Amino acid sequence: MGGIQRVFYIPQFLKKLGWNVMIYTPNPPGSYIKDNTFSDKTSLSVTRTPCPDPLHIIGKRSSGMGGGKRDTLSFPDNKVFWLPFLYRALANVDVIVTSSPPFSLLLLGQFKGNVPWVIDFRDPWVGSYLGKYLFSWEEKLATTIEKYSCEKASLVVTVTNHHQHSLCNRYPQCRKKIHLIRNGYSEKEFPAQLERKRDKDIVITYMGTFNKLLPPQPIFKGLEELFNKKPEMKSRIVFKHIGHSTGFDLNQLGKIPGIKEIIRTGYLPHKEALTELIDSDILILLGAKGPQDKAIIPSKLYEYLKAGIPIIAITDNKEIEGLIGTSGMCCDYSPEAIAEALLHITDNPHSFKQADNYREFSWENSARKYSNLLSSVL
Repeated sequence: MGGIQRVFYIPQFLKKLGWNVMIYTPNPPGSYIKDNTFSDKTSLSVTRTPCPDPLHIIGKRSSGMGGGKRDTLSFPDNKVFWLPFLYRALANVDVIVTSSPPFSLLLLGQFKGNVPWVIDFRDPWVGSYLGKYLFSWEEKLATTIEKYSCEKASLVVTVTNHHQHSLCNRYPQCRKKIHLIRNGYSEKEFPAQLERKRDKDIVITYMGTFNKLLPPQPIFKGLEELFNKKPEMKSRIVFKHIGHSTGFDLNQLGKIPGIKEIIRTGYLPHKEALTELIDSDILILLGAKGPQDKAIIPSKLYEYLKAGIPIIAITDNKEIEGLIGTSGMCCDYSPEAIAEALLHITDNPHSFKQADNYREFSWENSARKYSNLLSSVL
């Protein structure tokens, strides 16, 4: 799934910077979508170990992803039974980086002696959009584990300003060791600009997963309102979805008079997905409506910024708005606001320009920042 990119690209570039990087990961479950192009081209040392995951045993695809709830069969999560296998497999190393989720990896860091330990939070844990545990004692224990982990760790890395500030507010004693290294994009994997396949159509693209947390309805309601406001846009709109959809029939949702075509590519290898991405006129970024919206920055935003195609971010997240800058615009979740944003971009496509600082978010730059942090704890 999408979480692989951060823990693939940063280590690859760290190796180029002279680090000897070893990756430890569970055997991949059969129920998850895989992109074999990552494993086929890695030059890193990868050790896979067994992981008796109860959710895989009973056949569930994931731990409620998109449902906003915690695991109910295990604590802290369904990877806790992996830890004994992981602990035995670990070689002698100079520094350990644990990338969470899974948050059970915070337990591993508690037992690694005096080896410098870096916690990499790809998502927030305590008080996050993932929801609450079934029992109150689990919530209290999660808070205790996170607090002790941040205190014990040599460094803590987050991917958003919001999470960095939240951790600093909760654990002010750790403020100096909490850092921000955002997600990014791969300069090498990004294709050159292609010749447009559709000269007269307006291709609106969403790349990513549709699920309970990120439902597609706001987009289609916005398109319906667009056709009410400007009927001449009918039969010009092509909606493209690159990725996986759980629980939604896009063809049924897209039966709005005026949509010319729905393109569903399904889950693609990353480079193919990027090739589809740049054959677009407008890119849609969809936030998770509700309190969780301010805590999430989808990692695809940085690929959108690299693409240089106008972005419409359906979100209340001010951090996203600041990152987008002149390369697009934000709007709320109402059909009227989405339609107005679509109209503004289709009427003024050349007024949106690629962000000047997009190169700051390349994975190579992220790895340089990581290298500096790792050197500081040795």
